[in-house]
Amino acid sequence: MKKKINIKYKLLACILIFSASKIMAQTGFFTPNPVHPLQIDAAKDNGATPDATKLSNDVVVTSAGNLGLGVLNPVTKVDLRSVSPTNGIIGVGSNTQTAAVAGGGAIRYNAAGFLDYSDGEQWIALPLTAPTKALVNGYIDTGVSVPSGTSTIITGWKEAFDAGTSTSNPNGDFNNSIFTAPRDGFYLVSFSITLTSNSIARNSYIETAIESVLGSGTGMATTIPKFITVNSYPAYQATIISNFISGNCNAIFQLKAGNQIQFSVKHTTGSARNTVSDRTLNNFSISEL
Repeated sequence: MKKKINIKYKLLACILIFSASKIMAQTGFFTPNPVHPLQIDAAKDNGATPDATKLSNDVVVTSAGNLGLGVLNPVTKVDLRSVSPTNGIIGVGSNTQTAAVAGGGAIRYNAAGFLDYSDGEQWIALPLTAPTKALVNGYIDTGVSVPSGTSTIITGWKEAFDAGTSTSNPNGDFNNSIFTAPRDGFYLVSFSITLTSNSIARNSYIETAIESVLGSGTGMATTIPKFITVNSYPAYQATIISNFISGNCNAIFQLKAGNQIQFSVKHTTGSARNTVSDRTLNNFSISEL
């Protein structure tokens, strides 16, 4: 009798061990052939060969810890890109946590009807519409003095157009001859200048530059803060002549919000010159990409 009882216990232990190994491999609820460590068929409609539509009501957890809602093979920590167009929606509720407690990257719904995201320090409302990309054009149509031998920041620019101008921000992105980046991103900048006719010294040059400065930004994103173009006038064998001199510069900057752009000119022709009074020859353009 004692031996029979021992055999029964041994047999029960083997059954439990075998069952536990099966549970640890794949666990399926209402689906006969789970393909992940955990799979739940909420509608109980998978059958032996489920198609994409039937799988759209399944919940799975992969061995990588990815959660799929309506998708069999999730590729992110939470993936709900179901074949059904009505299933790919996530609901976000409101809460009273501080942004620091919620952590950077958290999203919540606020009572004003906006979505907020946390940057780790504060809750920031997501805009209802995409912001207008910065686009500024300007010109000079009066004489601005540029001395010889000194790098001079060019001021006196007049705006022709500024997409950033609004009632709340009447100066837009350009103020006092300086452009301020409204947000992090890449900016295409073009700048041309022409100086009045005068004697051109031998082996002289004109240097036009576009400079990125820190401004009120939290850091300089661009690895090249200054782009320079040089036009030279060697004329070793020629007599000194008089003529206009001009230059231009084009560059793409990676800026952080608050970084600034300004333009400078340096020439070594021997005497001070003014910009010509022609807006078609002295102009700039800044476009957010």
